[in-house]
Amino acid sequence: MRRASVRNLTCSAVFVAMQIVLARFCGVQINEGLRLSFEGVPILLAGIWLGPLWGMAVGCIADVLGTIISGYGVYFPLLTVGPVLLGGLGGLGARFFLTREGGWRGALGFLAAVAFAEAVNSLLYSTWALTLYYSVIMGQEMPFSVLFAMRAATKPFSIAAETVLVFGVHRLAYRHIAAILPHAAAARPAMPKAAGRRSGMTYDEALAYIHTVAWRGSKPGLSRTQELLRRLGNPERALRFIHIGGTNGKGSTSAMTASILHAAGYRVGLYISPYIDRFNERMQIDGAPIPDDALAALTAEVQPHAEAMAAHPTEFELITSIAMLYFARSRCDIVVLEVGMGGALDSTNVIDTPELAVITAMGMDHMRYLGSTLTEISEQKAGIIKPGGDVVIYGRCPEAERVFERRCAEVHARLHRPDGALLSCGAFGLDGQSFSYGAYRDLWLPLVGAYQPYNAAVVLTGVEVLRQKGWRIPEQAVREGLRRTVWPARFEVLRRADPVCIVDGGHNPHGVRGTAESLRRLFPHTPVTFVIGILEDKDVSGVLEALLPLAGRCYTVRPDSPRAMDQEALARAVRAQGVPAEACPSVPEGVRRAMAHAGRGGVVCAVGSLYMAGEIRALFQK
Repeated sequence: MRRASVRNLTCSAVFVAMQIVLARFCGVQINEGLRLSFEGVPILLAGIWLGPLWGMAVGCIADVLGTIISGYGVYFPLLTVGPVLLGGLGGLGARFFLTREGGWRGALGFLAAVAFAEAVNSLLYSTWALTLYYSVIMGQEMPFSVLFAMRAATKPFSIAAETVLVFGVHRLAYRHIAAILPHAAAARPAMPKAAGRRSGMTYDEALAYIHTVAWRGSKPGLSRTQELLRRLGNPERALRFIHIGGTNGKGSTSAMTASILHAAGYRVGLYISPYIDRFNERMQIDGAPIPDDALAALTAEVQPHAEAMAAHPTEFELITSIAMLYFARSRCDIVVLEVGMGGALDSTNVIDTPELAVITAMGMDHMRYLGSTLTEISEQKAGIIKPGGDVVIYGRCPEAERVFERRCAEVHARLHRPDGALLSCGAFGLDGQSFSYGAYRDLWLPLVGAYQPYNAAVVLTGVEVLRQKGWRIPEQAVREGLRRTVWPARFEVLRRADPVCIVDGGHNPHGVRGTAESLRRLFPHTPVTFVIGILEDKDVSGVLEALLPLAGRCYTVRPDSPRAMDQEALARAVRAQGVPAEACPSVPEGVRRAMAHAGRGGVVCAVGSLYMAGEIRALFQK
């Protein structure tokens, strides 16, 4: 609250100065009763961005100080009431329409509210106050009708110009000013409710609709998402984003970033995929998944628009659009937006230049869609780098870095890298780990993976970029945000002893190499009993090559996905590498057999696919 008050006071002082300059030094005197200027613009913006009370205060102080500075003579208090009315009425009216109406209705309401406030101030109240000023102070009789006629002849042109100018400045500057004034989110345009909204959809019906076969499949491209969002009133345009892509580490990086921003006092949306336990995890605000009833209502609202499209959206495009509507309606200050697959043609890439783009560790994955070489995959990932933006890259991959450097040069984006020389790791155990990065000393991270401190360095590099752009993120928020980060199924310890049980969603060679390194550090002399399930379109041989040197025995399972590799075929592939393997009829049975084999002092690690992580976690939560 103190930070917000200081910001509001500072911005109010700027608005006061602007009003004085515009009113006293930049106006044009048309006649005795009429002076044309844009003096009302700062007062109105103060009312809209800071609140009506702040707008009234700016109007009052600016008029008093302006009178003193300009040397007009005797101060007449009644004239000050006009700017006070302008700041209060204009701010209140404009915010009312901005927050309750979207699209053209909201725009017209905004214009009408501002014009009304201007008319009340300039044509009615100020005209009446001036008649008293001339009579009481100047000793001149100036009938209200005469002065009103003089001002009514030309003042409407000034009112119209000021109204349009205020509207234009708000639309153009809002995205930037809200980073400095988070409470200006109350003036964010509301999203229109869709026509033909269906009522009575339950949560189960919403999930069934989202997952229906009609939406299945992956079809890269932005046109369907763009059309659906356009039909919904383009909710994404009311939001600011941190866009996170890459091959591995996207989820952890997203979770840490969102946690830090929330600790800094912002209202933070988080969009991820896939989910672990419940679908609702895919869209969160301040760490809380979307409520069942909200998901059902928004799905019902989106339904008629999706079905009206000639080219139906895919499931992921449908979910992305629902999430955008949810975040906009909830007036998030910022949304941490995780890419689904790739970047350039991923449906999340419909957004304009984000506050920050982040590209995490690069590796070979989704080759069917993204390309057969690291350069081709990196070119797809580089699609989230937008003109004039800022991007933080994980680095450590020269082939990918060359692509990102070239893309930044093409679109005049600023490239930032973490400095590995500034990173030092401390205590490391089953509860988490400590590390230092640059000026940040002795940070604590509850994520166990050995690769997480460098992911955190990427996040901290991004934090510095955001600070430079005006976001208020104190060191304590960084510490608290990292300490509170929760990210399930990423080298998550489910049981601490007899045997230790770990679940990790690593599903490509680069990811599972991080899993293997973490196991080596924690259990250097203990063979690992693996529960392995892999999708058949993954690099199975690469995954096994990374894991099997640590294996004492493997139990193969089939994850809950139509793309999952048959457990018998996977067991044969493991045995071909000289490691004992047993195919199991279900994921729970695989875990049970692995735990029985590992026994006291042993280690079990379930790895290979996020599609089985939720089922495994549930076994240990009973």
